[in-house]
Amino acid sequence: MRGLVRALTLGSVATATSVSPAFADGGADPWDVLAAYCSESDLECTTAKLSYAKTISLPVAFDFDTGWVPQGSDLQVRFFLKIPASTTVELDGALETTWPEAMTLATPGGTHGLLKFDYGLELGAKAKLDVAVVGVPVKWEGDIPYVPKVSFHLAAETTFAPWAFAPTIASATGKSDKLRLFEVNLLDMLGIPKQLSKGGVALDVSGDLTAKYQTERIRIEPAKVTEKPITSATGTTTRSFPGGAFVEYDVFPEGRVDYAGTLHLVPTFFVEVLGKDFNIPVVDIPVSFDIGKQDFVFDPVRVHVPLPDLDDTVTELDFGSVDIGESKTLSLSLKNVGEAKARATGFFDSAAPKAFTAVKPEVLVASQAAETFSVKFSPTARGKVSTVLTLVTNDPDERFIKVALSGQGLGGSPADAGAPGAGEAEADGGCGCRAAPSPSTAGLWVLALAALGLRRRR
Repeated sequence: MRGLVRALTLGSVATATSVSPAFADGGADPWDVLAAYCSESDLECTTAKLSYAKTISLPVAFDFDTGWVPQGSDLQVRFFLKIPASTTVELDGALETTWPEAMTLATPGGTHGLLKFDYGLELGAKAKLDVAVVGVPVKWEGDIPYVPKVSFHLAAETTFAPWAFAPTIASATGKSDKLRLFEVNLLDMLGIPKQLSKGGVALDVSGDLTAKYQTERIRIEPAKVTEKPITSATGTTTRSFPGGAFVEYDVFPEGRVDYAGTLHLVPTFFVEVLGKDFNIPVVDIPVSFDIGKQDFVFDPVRVHVPLPDLDDTVTELDFGSVDIGESKTLSLSLKNVGEAKARATGFFDSAAPKAFTAVKPEVLVASQAAETFSVKFSPTARGKVSTVLTLVTNDPDERFIKVALSGQGLGGSPADAGAPGAGEAEADGGCGCRAAPSPSTAGLWVLALAALGLRRRR
C-alpha cells in the first residue's frame, strides 16, 4: 500500500487514557480531541474522550438588575426583575474506533450526566443607607416597603449515567414554595384593627415541573446514507476507510427534553393574632401547563484518530544457495508512514519446511519510522525449498502482507557430495533418495553371490 503522508501540526491534546499517541509535534490543533490506543498492547483500538454541555433558554428569559444606584450616594436603591427560563444538559463518554473490520465505532457512556432547569420569576426592590448622624455611623439595608417582592422558582437538577438511551430516562422534578397572590382581610371590614388581628381569605399558588431527558441518537459524520447513527448504549456502527495515516469524525448526540408542569391554586383561610399566623388551606386546584419539548442537538466534537500506515514492501526474498549446516539471514524493510505505531507479526505456512525461521516474530514500527523483519534460512537437506511468509499487521487497509521465500540447500554428507549419482533422484524438497536397482544389473548381483558361495565350500 502506498501510505498517505501528511505533515500536521500538533499541540496539547485531550486524550482518553494515559496511553500516548505514537507521534507528537508542535502547533495548533485542527481538531478537538486526539484519540490514543486503548492500551499499550491493543493496537487495533483507539479511544477518545467526549464531553458535551448545552443550555437552551426560552425567549421569555429575562434578567434585569439596576445594581446599586446612584453610585457613591449615601442612599442607594436597587430594582431587579428576573425571569429564568433555561434547561442545561451535560454528557460525557468516549468514541472507540476498532478494526480490521471496516472502521467499527462505538460510543461507551461516561460517568457524568447532568440535567438542570430553572423557570420562575423574581421581582424586588431594595434600599441601603450609609450615613453618620452626630458622628455615629448608621447603616441599613432592606426591602423597600409597598413594593411587591416575588421569588417563584421551579428549579431542580439531577445527575445520571450517560447517555440515557431508551428505556433509560434522566428525570428531575422541581417544586416551588407557596406564593401568596392576594389576601382579603375580612376582620378589617368588621372594624377590627389590623394591628390587633387579621383574618380572611387568600389565594396561594405553588407549582411543580418535571423534565425528562433522553438521548435519541449519536451521529458520527461523515456518513453515507447506509451508515447509521448509534441508537443504543451498546450499539455500534461502521464507516468505510479510504486508507491513509488518520481518520477524523465529527461526533455529537441528539436528544430531547420533555416537560410536564402543574400550578396549584390553593384558596386559604388565614388568621394572624399577636404576630402568629394560622393558615387553613381549603382546596388544591391543579392547573396543568405544557411547555412542550426541547430538542437538544449538541455541538460536534471533532475526533482525530491516528492510524498505522505501512508503505509498500518487497513481496519476495530469495536466499540463493546455502550449504547444509550453514544459515543466511535476509531482511525486509517495514516503513510506517502513518501517525500511530504499527505492528507486524510473522507466520509461516503450517506445511512449510523448518528451514525458515523468523529472527524476531513481532516487530513494532514507530510513526514515520522504519524497522526490519528478518528471516533466517538454515537448509537441512539438498534441494530447493520455498514457502510463504505472512505478516499480520494492524494497518487497517493492509491486514496481510505476503512474502514468497525460496532458497537452495547445497552439500551434505561426503558420500552425497557433488551431483547425485546414478540410481539417485533428488526431490524438490531437498531429499536425495536412492532408487531401486534396475533389471539389467540384478543378474550380475546373483552370479557374484553364487561365486562367493562356491569359494567358501572349497
